[in-house]
Amino acid sequence: MKKKKKKKKIIIGAAVVLVAAGGISVAAQRKSGEDQIPQVPVVTVQTGDVEEIVDASGTVGSEEEKTYYSPVNAQIKKVAFSQGDVVKKGTKLIEFDTKDLEKDNQKAELNLKSTKYDTKDTVNKSDKADQKQKDAKKKVQELEKKVKDKKAYVASLKSQISAATTRAQQEAAAQAAAQAAAEAQAQQAAAQAKAQAEAQKQQEIQNKYQAALYTYQKETLPQYQQKLSELNSAYTQAQTAYNQADTAYQMAFAAWQADPSEENTQELSTAEENRNQAQISRDQAKEAYEDYKQQTPAMPNLADFSTDNTGSDLGFSDGTDVEDTEEEVETDTSYSGSSETVTADTSALESAMEAASDELAELQSDLASEKAIAEADSTSLTKEERKKLKVADNLSELDAKSAKELVEEGKKGITAEFNGIVSKADLKNGEAVTQGMELFTIQNTDKASVDVTLSKYDYDTVKEGQKAEITLGDNTYEGTVTRMSHIAVQNEKGTPVISATVSIDDPDDDIFLGVDAKVKIHAASAKDVVTLPVEVVNIGKDGSFCYVIENGLVTRRNITTGISSEDYIEITDGIEAGEEVISDLGDYTEGMAVQAEPQEQTGEDADE
Repeated sequence: MKKKKKKKKIIIGAAVVLVAAGGISVAAQRKSGEDQIPQVPVVTVQTGDVEEIVDASGTVGSEEEKTYYSPVNAQIKKVAFSQGDVVKKGTKLIEFDTKDLEKDNQKAELNLKSTKYDTKDTVNKSDKADQKQKDAKKKVQELEKKVKDKKAYVASLKSQISAATTRAQQEAAAQAAAQAAAEAQAQQAAAQAKAQAEAQKQQEIQNKYQAALYTYQKETLPQYQQKLSELNSAYTQAQTAYNQADTAYQMAFAAWQADPSEENTQELSTAEENRNQAQISRDQAKEAYEDYKQQTPAMPNLADFSTDNTGSDLGFSDGTDVEDTEEEVETDTSYSGSSETVTADTSALESAMEAASDELAELQSDLASEKAIAEADSTSLTKEERKKLKVADNLSELDAKSAKELVEEGKKGITAEFNGIVSKADLKNGEAVTQGMELFTIQNTDKASVDVTLSKYDYDTVKEGQKAEITLGDNTYEGTVTRMSHIAVQNEKGTPVISATVSIDDPDDDIFLGVDAKVKIHAASAKDVVTLPVEVVNIGKDGSFCYVIENGLVTRRNITTGISSEDYIEITDGIEAGEEVISDLGDYTEGMAVQAEPQEQTGEDADE
């Protein structure tokens, strides 16, 4: 059997009376010849108050600590503490020199403005190029219709000129024949011959004119239009190349501003050289196009193929060497009986056709230009390029915002967030620190506690929320059990123990962290209950029990126990107040005949 022992506190309301022999011989009161019955000491069961107190010890610590890190890259202007100092909440502990941070902030703001201007310029150019291409596609449809209509108009003029010429020849021949018949019958044959000659001559002139007009329409003008279109295409391609080179330059410039590395600097230089070369090529192509555009070939004029009064041949032109302006030649279609050439007055139609041909050439040139723009590779920004510009803007904004925030953080310095003790620090004025660098640690003295360990005999009686007394040096504080671990660990002797935390309810400036403290946990209490001294209560495998005298024999009595102090234990079942319990069985065993040896008993408070 083993006794159940605990360090506890007890308050006993009534003294336990111990009955002892005290040298008083009861044998003298008996007959001299009677057999002696062994006597055993007993105690009388009493009622009283019991308080169960668990004694423990531990180390004072803080339930909260914070390590402070530098929010900026700067020099420390002032350190207002040393390791081990007590600091109050709201005290400014670190001041930073913010001159360099303010310079970085100004630089970041300027970089942000520059980046936004570059992005806006690039987007505007891209939008203009995109709109220009959209407008060109729309104009192509309009110009194609105008070219078609103009071609039909030119063809109509040609038919009218041809018809007028034919009619004039027919009318001239008829008039000549009629006049010849009226003048003289004799001259009829000669007149007819002459008229036929004139008609043949006019036909030859007409044939030469038609040949020259055909050459102008099929060779000279198409060749001019083809070359003009080629020059315009070359100019448009050069313009597109320049736009692409300029966009590449703007993007390289934005990348260089965001990160002026050697690689980005080289790419910017290459982009600038490509843009300059593209600009020279564009200007040269434009000049060639504009010069050639002014060299529009003139259309042949029928008047150029007639003869003068002397009968000399004025020659003819296929349009390759005719000036832009030609003198109008008035022809007298009346027959005078001489050898004058009879031609139709088609100058108005020819003038209209020449103007229409010029307009057609210009429309075809414009159509070729707009087609080149509409079908050229787009120089507008892609979705990815726009996102990249947006990212560059965001990065610049973040840099500017970060720089501004760092200045504000630097000006605020570092302030204690709670009352505490500086437990770790190694700083001095003027020291340079980097962002994120560990500076010092404060442990919160407003949340001081004692970490204790409990044995297997105590852990089941200690509960969270129970009150406690904590002795720290000459000071005593009230506390509360705030945490109970549910995992046992082995101490240095290999004994399983349970850890618990007792928080100090109202800590003050006399608290020292890291020192030992004594703790008394008020685990439980009971008032006016049946009690027994702890030494008379035995613990067996079937539970608690004690020994009593029943019918003069030693008898085991099973009992149920409650809370216990250091000296007394509560009996909740199995025995009543006023009964006697054997306090020391000695060498006697259960079933032996004994009698009570009355002893005087006293109770005392065992406050610890």
